[in-house]
Order: sequence, then C-alpha cells, then structure tokens
Amino acid sequence: MRRSGIDFVASTEHSFKKPLEACLRLEETARGLKTKIIPGVEAVSCEGVDVIFLYRTSDDLRRGLSRLQTFRWSTRDVARIARDTDAVTIVPHPFHIGKSSAGNLLSHRAYQRLLRMSDYVEIHNGSALAVERRLSRSRVKSFFKEARLKLDKTLNLPEEDRGEGLGWAISSDAHYPGEQYIVGKTDLVMAQDEDVFDFLKQRIRFEFQSVLELSEGSIRSNTKLLRSFQGVIKEGLIKEYLRTVGRARLLATLGIYYGIFPGS
Repeated sequence: MRRSGIDFVASTEHSFKKPLEACLRLEETARGLKTKIIPGVEAVSCEGVDVIFLYRTSDDLRRGLSRLQTFRWSTRDVARIARDTDAVTIVPHPFHIGKSSAGNLLSHRAYQRLLRMSDYVEIHNGSALAVERRLSRSRVKSFFKEARLKLDKTLNLPEEDRGEGLGWAISSDAHYPGEQYIVGKTDLVMAQDEDVFDFLKQRIRFEFQSVLELSEGSIRSNTKLLRSFQGVIKEGLIKEYLRTVGRARLLATLGIYYGIFPGS
C-alpha cells in the first residue's frame, strides 16, 4: 500500500473465515499511510454464490455479519439485507472457473435479478490473470476452451452481462501479498467532506489501472499459479464441509422435533 499509493482498499475476507478480524488487521496495517480501509465481507449465500457487502465502519460490518452467516441467506434477499444493514453490494467474478460465481450457478434469469438488486458488478478480477497467461501459452490450450472462455469473461466482463445502471468494480482478489496486479481508478473527485462510502453509493464505473506487473519467469509464475489453485481448492473444501455440517445439523434438529431419534 505504501509503494502503490492506493487511496482505498476494500477488506472482503470470506464470511466463513474471519472477515471482521481481517478488516481490523488491515486498518492497523494502514495506520499512518495514505490508504484507507473500507470494511466488507465476501458472503456466501445458500445457493453457494459469493456476494460482497461493503460498510461504512467496522462496527457496521460487525452488525451486518449477523445477517450474512454462510449458507443462511439467499441471493433473493440481497436488496433487503443491503437496505436493512446499510451496505453497498457487489457481484464479484460472475463467470470465474470457481464454484461460487453467480453467472455459473444461477439461471440467466436469476443472475439478471441479482444484478438488479446490486450496486456493482465486478468487470475484472485479476485472480484469473496468472491462469489465463499460463493456459494461453500451453500446448494443450485447445482442451481448455470452456475454462478460457470463463477466464476471458472474468478479466473483461462482456457488456451484456453487466446489467443496467450498475457501477463497475475492478479488483484482483489477491489471496497473497504481491498479487494485487490491477486496481480501479476514476477521474471523479470526492467532495472535501464526502465519505468514501457515500461516494461509492453513486455506482462509479471504475477503469483499469495496473499497479504491479505479472511475473514473466516460468518458475515464479508457476509457483504463484499453484499457490493460487491451492487457495481456491482449500476454500472449496471448507465451503463443502460447512455445507455438509449445516445439513447434518438440520436433519438432526428435524429428527428430534418429529421424534425420529431415540431419546427425543
């Protein structure tokens, strides 16, 4: 943050990890720097879809988290939750190769409905940069046509998938230090007494700005690629575990309620 001079960074740790602690740690790290932290969370709906909720303060985030427990809310509830908790919402990486992308999991109609309820859609997610670079140079790239199509949409979301009247979010989804390749920029100027949260409510259409070059070295880029895949796989396993545990608890509760299990 000191090197790039970025004005704002949104803290959007997943809801099934420690989003509040992550935000507070970033705020502590940025103390004394130009960069200000925007509290937020990447929450997971009961459909398995990721939606980002941004808040004015870390206290607002703390209150919002009680409504955004993993797998316990629906994408149909996004507008209501955002209104009740005073949040700015973003639909991230709609067509990423991961399993939590709205455009892949939802029907076209449900995806468009989610966009209408949201403030922003992410038109660029740099987590796909290393994968796309590696596949484009691979001799077997013809076998990954579907994956490359999703990566292309992740790096530059087509106009027809951006909805109407939404702001455009640009991020890198950096899971590790040194992987914040692209950020969003705007020529619009905030008023002297304007809060960044109120500024974001205007649904700004951010443009691309590079802050770090992607490594060209094959060993270094392969290492980053493998590390990124490891992170995605680990997150997927955690989500599946939490979903399985949640279903088991529900079944156990229903079993006790209806007198199915002994001792009930």
